[in-house]
Amino acid sequence: MAGCAGCRSAAVSTFGLNGSVTDAQVIEVRRLIDGLRWDRRRDPYRGRREYAARAGEVAAEIDHLIKREAAAQAVPLARRAVERVTSTLMYLDDSPGIVGDQLRELMFLYAEACKAAPPDAGRLAAWLVKTRLDGPGWPDIRLAEFKDALGERGLREAARLVEERRATDDPDSWTATVGVRDMREQLAAVSGDVDAHVAVLAEDLRGTYRYTKIVQVLRAAGRDAEAERWAREGLARDGAGHQADVLRDRLVDLLLDHGRGDEAIALRRAALEHRTMHIDYMALRKTAERAGRWPDLRDSALSVVRGRAQVDSRYVTQLSDVLIGENLLDEAWQLAVTHPNELHESQWYRLIELWEVGHPADVIAPYRDLIELRLAATGDKYRYNKAVKTIARLREAYRRSGDEDGFAGYLAGLRKGHKRKTSFIARLDRAKLDP
Repeated sequence: MAGCAGCRSAAVSTFGLNGSVTDAQVIEVRRLIDGLRWDRRRDPYRGRREYAARAGEVAAEIDHLIKREAAAQAVPLARRAVERVTSTLMYLDDSPGIVGDQLRELMFLYAEACKAAPPDAGRLAAWLVKTRLDGPGWPDIRLAEFKDALGERGLREAARLVEERRATDDPDSWTATVGVRDMREQLAAVSGDVDAHVAVLAEDLRGTYRYTKIVQVLRAAGRDAEAERWAREGLARDGAGHQADVLRDRLVDLLLDHGRGDEAIALRRAALEHRTMHIDYMALRKTAERAGRWPDLRDSALSVVRGRAQVDSRYVTQLSDVLIGENLLDEAWQLAVTHPNELHESQWYRLIELWEVGHPADVIAPYRDLIELRLAATGDKYRYNKAVKTIARLREAYRRSGDEDGFAGYLAGLRKGHKRKTSFIARLDRAKLDP
């Protein structure tokens, strides 16, 4: 991979800015693509960035070919590159997704090349179906990008192949349950037949996200009344969880778009009273603001969250976030002091940062507790660095409260209490926090 930069500069210089593409230039791009081979015996955790860079080189050169009206040459090259990277990802760890991003770019360029210089529609359809149904799960096949290249004949062939697999594959296999269903949905989507698209989506309504897809399809077609019915049916079946939140958002947008703000607010209020989380409160606030009703509803919404926290301490964390968001810092601080063990560590830091501006002495004790908590977190290899950073903030709190001697005494006691943590003491020494 060390020669990637040199390969790229050589390839780009041969293309120049004008003129047709020569056979030698195509051969150069093919050579770059051959560099995308991956030896499965290699360490799967090394060479990821270099490989992604090479794939980026290839993508740039294929893009050059397309822009220089050499799409016919780019078609087989882009496909070869896609197949090389697809194979590599079976043996190369790509946890950050950087190689996967390059594969998505190569697939897009392949579609662009096919659009500009359509290959045989039947063969293209067969490749797309086989890649989706028999591949390792990647690349992401988006039929909409290949619609123009496939044409009616290619789409019909793709539909035939998918239905053939639907009829012959094991109904419990991944191919039938995920791959075939996805391809049938995509084929229905590119057909432009809204009813057919909805019908395919409605074949399996076990997840709320399926209702969300139906609502999106109907809204895009301007069939809002039907979209509303589907949204309400989905929420009635399962109104909890992230997927239901997304569906509820779609329904609220629909209601607001039709000037039905009171109904949208009622939907949000019901969710707040049922679950009483910070996200429910903020969703109600946003909806009420769009409807011009928030000043009238704010106090009653706050009462719901306060009331839940009073009877169940698990909701203290939710109330804390709500109070901070409403800039009710006095109440938020009193809540934290009253329920110190209920707040998450991140919430304490956030609240302290806001409160210490005008009350530096108040945050000294919480800071000290957080430092001890951090030092006790044996599962965090960065605990000492985090503790030292908090100690630096604690020193500033002592200074601003006029008690620098207090910090000196605290630091001496800290060193004594944790003297066996030699790595921590070394980091503390390097930070030079002693007065």
